[in-house]
Parts: sequence; C-alpha cells; structure tokens
Amino acid sequence: MGKIIAKVWLRSRSLAFTRDYFAKPAQPGRRVYEWNGIPVHYRIGTSDARLIYSILLKRGSKGEYAVPSESGLDHAAVRTVLDIGANIGVSTLYLASVFPNAEVHAFEPEPGNCELLGANALGCPRIRVHPFALGGKDGKLELFDSDDKVNFGGFSAHRLGVDPGRSQSVPVRHAGELLRQLGIGSIDVIKIDTEGSEWEILTAMGEPLLRNTRLIMGELHGIRDFELLAFLQPMFDIGMRKQIRNRLFNFYAVRRASS
Repeated sequence: MGKIIAKVWLRSRSLAFTRDYFAKPAQPGRRVYEWNGIPVHYRIGTSDARLIYSILLKRGSKGEYAVPSESGLDHAAVRTVLDIGANIGVSTLYLASVFPNAEVHAFEPEPGNCELLGANALGCPRIRVHPFALGGKDGKLELFDSDDKVNFGGFSAHRLGVDPGRSQSVPVRHAGELLRQLGIGSIDVIKIDTEGSEWEILTAMGEPLLRNTRLIMGELHGIRDFELLAFLQPMFDIGMRKQIRNRLFNFYAVRRASS
C-alpha cells in the first residue's frame, strides 16, 4: 500500500490529490487538480481520481490510453477524435493534448459525469461535448449504476457489474446517423469505453467510416467482445494491453495499410 501511495504523490506532486485518491467512501464536494496548466475537476473519494492517475499521470506507454507506437500516427496531422464514453473528460483532455490540432468530440450520457465533463472541457476550446449515448438507434436507454458505489465510470446499459435497483433513462442516438448530422465524414482516432456497448456502437457507424479510421482504443467488458474483434479484424491489426489492478483488458486496433 505504501508503494502505491508514494507513486501517486510523486506523480501528482499534490498531497490533497493523494488524500482524495485514497479517500473512502465518496466525500461531498469537488476539488481541482492542475495538470499541465489545465484545471481538472473531480469528485473526492471516487473513481475520478483513479482516472486522473491512470490516464494523465502514468508515464509513457503505461498510461491507460497511451497511443501505441505501431499506429504510426503523425499526432500533429490528426484532425478528428471521438471520445465515446468520455466520463468526466479526463481521457478527453488527454486526447486533446496528445493531438494538438484535433477537434475532440466527447460523448457522455450520465448527467453528473457530463456536468463535470463540461467544466473540464472549458480548458480546451477544441473539445465538443455531446450529452447523450451512442447506439444502434435513436431513443432512450436505461443506464444502470455500478455495483461499486464509488465507481462513477461504471454506468452501463448491461446487467453485468451493476446495481439493478438503481438506474436512469438517458438519450441515445444512432451512431452513424448522428455523425453524419454533425458533418463528420472522416475520423482519425476513436477512444471507446461504454461498459459493454462497444460492438453496438462501432457496427452502427458502418464499415465505410471505420475503414478510414487510423486508430481505435477501448476497453473490453465481456459483452460481445469476440464479435467486436471479429468485426474489426479484417480492417485492423489488433493488440491487447492488461492494466495492473484492473480485471479488464484494453484493446487497440491499428488500421492496416491495405484497408
């Protein structure tokens, strides 16, 4: 335990953030952590602090959404990035920093998360916030709370790892149609973490749009994972990364030159 406490403090250089990272249970109120001059708003004693640590503070290739070297991306040439399942916008800020000329579209349906996402997006004018889920059709989606009361990144439309007694209705838009309405005809990078809805969302975008995407990064949740990878495999080279202390796997898909 002492080792991880030391790592969090050394990487954050903030005693307040380190206390908040280990605070249990969730505490009322919010705090702001400054990362590279950008204020990052988070809720004390929740999964928010873990996101900041795993995405923003881990070095190099150890970061949760570190861009794999085999992608061959010219970061300055990337113009359009989607962050699907943006949560409070930690990954959104990271992607906006890594791709300095990109417009980053952040999708987050849960109102509490989306409020913080909006506050964090103020740190970068290239971020566009969309307060709804993506899926295979327009309508409403029943979103269940995580069975871990401090995991505010675990809201899911699937009954795996959730509290079936706590849910809310959120808007959902057909992924392919919505992107067309936004005028997005080309995507360079997609980050997707939607607690099991990844297959539905990516297939709804359609192969023509995905075929020109350079890089997809996401998390596998045990729901249609093999179908998702089989759908992507003809167009992409696929790799896996396992995060320490996380039971789930991250995947990345790099577009093949022949595609």
